[in-house]
Amino acid sequence: MPSLRARLTNAFLRLAVRRVWRPGLEIQEVRAHAARIDARIGRAAPPVAVEQVVAGGVPATWIGRPELAARGTILYLHGGAWVMHLPGVYRRLATLLSSLTGMRVLMPDYRLAPEHPYPAAIDDCFAVYSWLLDQGHADRPLAVAGDSAGGGLTLVTLMRARNAILQLPDCAVLLSPAADLTFSGPSVRYNADADPMFSSAAIDLLADQYCPGEDLRNPLLSPLFGDWAGLPPLLFHVGSTEMLLDDSVRAHDRARQAGVDASIDVFWELPHVFHAFGWLPEARSAMHSIAGFITRRAQRTAHGPPPVTTTLAAVATPGQPGIREGA
Repeated sequence: MPSLRARLTNAFLRLAVRRVWRPGLEIQEVRAHAARIDARIGRAAPPVAVEQVVAGGVPATWIGRPELAARGTILYLHGGAWVMHLPGVYRRLATLLSSLTGMRVLMPDYRLAPEHPYPAAIDDCFAVYSWLLDQGHADRPLAVAGDSAGGGLTLVTLMRARNAILQLPDCAVLLSPAADLTFSGPSVRYNADADPMFSSAAIDLLADQYCPGEDLRNPLLSPLFGDWAGLPPLLFHVGSTEMLLDDSVRAHDRARQAGVDASIDVFWELPHVFHAFGWLPEARSAMHSIAGFITRRAQRTAHGPPPVTTTLAAVATPGQPGIREGA
């Protein structure tokens, strides 16, 4: 059972977020509401060294002191359904990630739809990753992470880097990634009422804004349908009641089938990207797990490639649809 704080957070999200989604909702309304949520959740962020840069032509923010880059770099691609950014929320998340890993975090401000539809976002993320390589960050530990839309962008960036025969990062972390814009996963239907944050109206609206008229099975939009061979070690985190649950479950399966070192944690009745809710004990535990994954992979890579040992640790009740028992 989730903690009391998690149950209260789910109730808050149903009132403050889920009920906002409706047919005909304008993107400016979505952004205004997100700004209010960002001001509420992202306030009182802990003090941290921040540096604004232009990375490969893309505005970006460094989180953490410059000397931390000697210990490694994390490229973090924020979520926001391709149409919005919650800078306060993500600064808090990146600050915690930097603190737990001792690494510097770079967050690009990639272009948003509908003003800049596909392929603007994927081009910006790839440009930033290429810039990090050009700046020598791959000579030290390097990881890529992303949540929701940013999780999908993370997977696309990895696949494009592999196809371009660029050096890949030591590992990648995917928090509830949007990996299938056809929304063909069964959880889109069976979790339609259980998801405390999203509804069918949200799914219909956001994909239309990001990539109108495009083939949604294009792996540059839906990396689930891409080539997973040769990707670095992957860690997936997702909540059991999310409509996007099966994006992570199926992506993890595709990765394993391609021989990729991949693991997945499914957290019982926790909301989409719950890691951003720092008051949750489950969020703190999950962030420590992510930091451990990144630092272990970086250390292994420094001494040669990691062994191909895939694990599955699902925090869930056995027998639920789309939920895996811990191995």
